Amino acid sequence: MASISFLGTGSGVPSADRFFSSSLLLLEGRHLLIDAGEPCVHLLRDRGNVLAEIDEVLITHGHVDHIGGLPSFLQGCMLLGRTKELSVHLPEEMIAPIRAWIAALYLTEEGLGFTISWNAWKERVPVVLGNEITVTPWPNRHLKDCYHRLPCADPTRPCESFSLEIVSGDFRAIFTGDLSGACDIKPLVSKPPTVLVSELSHFGATELADVLAGATIHALCLVHLSEEYASDRSDLRLRLEELLPNVSDVFLPEDGEVLDF
Repeated sequence: MASISFLGTGSGVPSADRFFSSSLLLLEGRHLLIDAGEPCVHLLRDRGNVLAEIDEVLITHGHVDHIGGLPSFLQGCMLLGRTKELSVHLPEEMIAPIRAWIAALYLTEEGLGFTISWNAWKERVPVVLGNEITVTPWPNRHLKDCYHRLPCADPTRPCESFSLEIVSGDFRAIFTGDLSGACDIKPLVSKPPTVLVSELSHFGATELADVLAGATIHALCLVHLSEEYASDRSDLRLRLEELLPNVSDVFLPEDGEVLDF
């Protein structure tokens, strides 16, 4: 039995209706937090004692709407008396800045009350978690393309961003994170996923449908919607259901919604 709690499904544009990117995957008794967009700590607190139970935090990339809630999450765990060790997996370039940020916020890792294991993703190298769960980070160009368009961007700076493939037995979940284009999804759906959690902000529905044409997917969950799609959700769902007959179900989850598999 697996479930996904969609904590924040909004795009990077601030919204009164949707929070920044964060999902909680319960799989084989393990709690995996995928991205930590603000205000994930409050949304997790609303689920009882889950802050004490999360086993891993999996960060797709360093944009603030995907990682900005991590210090508050760690402080919340401290204040609620967490003692369980926590593993955080993220792009290597983000580890030192995040640790410096925590220190700059008048926290010490030693004072949190629990040990943090900081783990750098390696492209396409599976990470084996407990209970025979594997997570494979698939690189994409989203962060590099976004950053290099900015004035005065440093062309030598690492810009790692990943989609995550999470597998346990017959269950296979894909969390795209943010992408440079829908084509980044193609190698991830060469084998049928149980669930594909895809953003729909940096490309259009037609482009996504073209890439997924012929792919067999049990559930397609669309998050991180552009403002255009967020305002016309019912039509978007009907359109993709027509374009993707091999997809069993198309979901546009609300913040706080839980899907069981």
